[in-house]
Amino acid sequence: MSERTPLVIETADDLDAESIFHSDRDQVVVAVRITPVFGTLDLGIVAEVVDEANRAGFALVRERPFRDEWLLCVFDAYEDDDARR
Repeated sequence: MSERTPLVIETADDLDAESIFHSDRDQVVVAVRITPVFGTLDLGIVAEVVDEANRAGFALVRERPFRDEWLLCVFDAYEDDDARR
């Protein structure tokens, strides 16, 4: 079995917020699968990723669909992040 890539999130179980959103990063790009079953749109997982990013001090700044089943999300650390370090 291949090892999971932390920046590719296919299910809620794949979300490891601590390894993705940590204070050493200024920007994070995450691929979130939004159509897991035959065209059924699932934005719940996107909301969960955004919530975890916000808790860790990151804001969603851009998103773009990739093919029909993925959403690429770019998160930037909050401006006041430097004061936190």
